[in-house]
Amino acid sequence: MPGHCPSLNRDDLTALAALVREMHESNGRAVPMDQLVRLAKDTKLSVGITIDFHATCDLNQPMVVLRMNGAQGPAPCLQRLSPRERQVAFLITDGKSNKEIAGQLFLSLATVKDHVHRILSKTGLSNRAAVAAAVHGHQPSSDDR
Repeated sequence: MPGHCPSLNRDDLTALAALVREMHESNGRAVPMDQLVRLAKDTKLSVGITIDFHATCDLNQPMVVLRMNGAQGPAPCLQRLSPRERQVAFLITDGKSNKEIAGQLFLSLATVKDHVHRILSKTGLSNRAAVAAAVHGHQPSSDDR
């Protein structure tokens, strides 16, 4: 889904590159904590930064991992659903067919089809894939509606 994954701006990438360069040049000496804290504060996005100094043995430099925080919990459009419709939406996310959902929830196939139709109508989503993305917290784009 285009646009759902945040990215760092050029200044943040430059600051991160400078930090990695400084860590590499320090040859294992500690990077000042204030610099790490400043980078975390100055980064405009909610990203976590993990620095693996033990990777230096294998990579000849510390490994820096950015943890991009995705949306937490289902997209707001799913709040309009009844508890049963949410249950069906979560099963759609598991890749279950209408027949499989009917069997798992002890419902008729027609009832499941009605639930799926209401889920799509209430959320404005266009298909099962968009429902699955919304369950995983991705905000629907105009392409999904």
